[in-house]
Amino acid sequence: MNNYFEFFLLGILVVLLYKKPLFLQNIQHNRLYLVLLICLNAYISNKFGITSGIIMALIVIVLIDSKETFCNNEKDDSQPKVNVKSWRPANFTSPCQTENDRILKIRSEVSTLNATK
Repeated sequence: MNNYFEFFLLGILVVLLYKKPLFLQNIQHNRLYLVLLICLNAYISNKFGITSGIIMALIVIVLIDSKETFCNNEKDDSQPKVNVKSWRPANFTSPCQTENDRILKIRSEVSTLNATK
């Protein structure tokens, strides 16, 4: 019986890792649901064993996890030293570009070899 319940919990975990339903995406903001999930986790680990409790804890972590907390959606106020959008290289002809590229590659290889010594 415990194995079937663990397989059921693993199925739920895989589905939640693939795509969280819309009504579960903001569960981390509701304290009542969090307390309910913790109590459910304690009940499951007591009733079905520690392995089921660990799987349920992973489900709770997946439900609480939100990718929005790791990225800053506001624009950064810092100004770069070089304005990348308006910067343009000097006008080089095609043979000159090839020579500059060759020089840069040679310098890069020399620097790599000197760094490994």
